[in-house]
Amino acid sequence: MYKHKLMKNKLIKDLCIIIVSFKSKTKTLKLIKKIDKAIEVIIVENSQDKNLKLLIEREYKNIKVLIPAHNNGFSWALNLAVKKTNKKYIMYLDTDINVTNSQIVQLLNKANEIKNFGAITPKLHKQDYKDLIIHNNKTQGLTEVSFNTGCLMLMKKSIMKKVNYFDSNIFLYFEETDYYQKCMDNNLPIFMYDKVTIKHEGASSIEKNLIHEYKKIRNWHFCWSKFYYFKKHHGYLKGLSKTFPNLCRSIKNIIYRFLTLDFKYIAYHYAELEGLFCSYLNLKAFYRISKNKLF
Repeated sequence: MYKHKLMKNKLIKDLCIIIVSFKSKTKTLKLIKKIDKAIEVIIVENSQDKNLKLLIEREYKNIKVLIPAHNNGFSWALNLAVKKTNKKYIMYLDTDINVTNSQIVQLLNKANEIKNFGAITPKLHKQDYKDLIIHNNKTQGLTEVSFNTGCLMLMKKSIMKKVNYFDSNIFLYFEETDYYQKCMDNNLPIFMYDKVTIKHEGASSIEKNLIHEYKKIRNWHFCWSKFYYFKKHHGYLKGLSKTFPNLCRSIKNIIYRFLTLDFKYIAYHYAELEGLFCSYLNLKAFYRISKNKLF
């Protein structure tokens, strides 16, 4: 009965769901199984898994899997998918979230009502929003926020184009922070729709055999992107002040791990340090998981 209702919702034809995956086959397959086949879906498979592409496209006629020649990061992949669709609305989904078709429709209906926005996000289970709320609109059930985790973002393609999409210089982390800031700078508010609550597993989309390499790449890019973001929007000195605690912690932890002969963790903290200095020197976010670690 609900499926019939979804098919009748005229806004569905204006929606494209985008997923960016990297070595997350299990999570990706679990997620797309829940998405109604009336919705267009584009997956950018950053680990170049052609077998996954064949598997998905054989079973799902509504899904297209893009295999880029190189892994250029989240922002680049999302922008690629956005430019491949002519749909009015773009909904980005992380592979490790739990969302229902009815929640997708609720968010879409709200987007159709309010018109002017940078992004509409759901409320995240157990997320503390105390310091993120700008304004509450109880009538519409919307809360204007300065930030919400970008595991699910509903956007308009026209607005994304207006603010020049996501910053493809950012490989990983601070992508949504940067996008939200660009929207707010253009008087396009970021909303949380209080009536839709989802669960986000967080940092669990990567296959378990890659966890060690993932932690290194995560630490490197978090530090690189943090400085880049603050430098971009607030200047070089602000970037330094915001990342100075990260610099001190990474040096302290490297010394401690060396003294305790914990060389595995030295690699994690060295990645933080290298990411920071590369960002300070205005070098590109070049760090990747080496190919021999992927298979």
